[in-house]
Amino acid sequence: MIDEVTIRSLLWGIFLPSGIHVGRSNVKTVAERRLPEIRIFLTSLFNSADEIAHSDLVYTFFHPLLRDQQEADIHVAKVKETRSTAPTEKVCGEIKLSLQYHRGALTVMVHHARSLPVTTGGQEPNTYVKAYLKPDPTKATKRKTKVVRKNCFPSFMETLEYRMPLEIIRNRALQVTVWSHDSLQENEFLGGVQLDLGALNLKEEIIRWYQLGYVPRS
Repeated sequence: MIDEVTIRSLLWGIFLPSGIHVGRSNVKTVAERRLPEIRIFLTSLFNSADEIAHSDLVYTFFHPLLRDQQEADIHVAKVKETRSTAPTEKVCGEIKLSLQYHRGALTVMVHHARSLPVTTGGQEPNTYVKAYLKPDPTKATKRKTKVVRKNCFPSFMETLEYRMPLEIIRNRALQVTVWSHDSLQENEFLGGVQLDLGALNLKEEIIRWYQLGYVPRS
């Protein structure tokens, strides 16, 4: 099994080889010369075993920096606010979550999503994740991540917390849905998963990929 140090060395080695110092005047020339080499490396990387191609380090390394530079405001009122989870052929992909109840709170870590569909308009989604503890008629347990722009393989690495007694947590279901943010129209549903918390051992950390599908709205 290839460990994280080896993967990190491969990643930085292809982009920052030792002995090369690039000044501002020749960045473009060097980039063009290295493009074929980088393409070969990326093809090899993403065709590798799952432990490499889908490792947390790879997801985080290729996570776009644009999210940190310019975040969409998902709280701004839109022209149309109707949100539909009506069945379409576009729901697909997976989401990686970890859950644990510790020190009086349920912690939900949203790691990554992968193989998400493009939007109805044919663009890569501006992805964010929304979570509830169902039933929740007042939406008091609503939590959201930031938006990752134009990415079918987004990395979030955000923690959502629910501070309440374990006895209450065990009578709830965790609903996690993935959406594409649109500042002018309705947010587009990409898929979701609902977990019966009473059936899980929350005293131990649970971490896994979940297949996205359709979830009940009630």
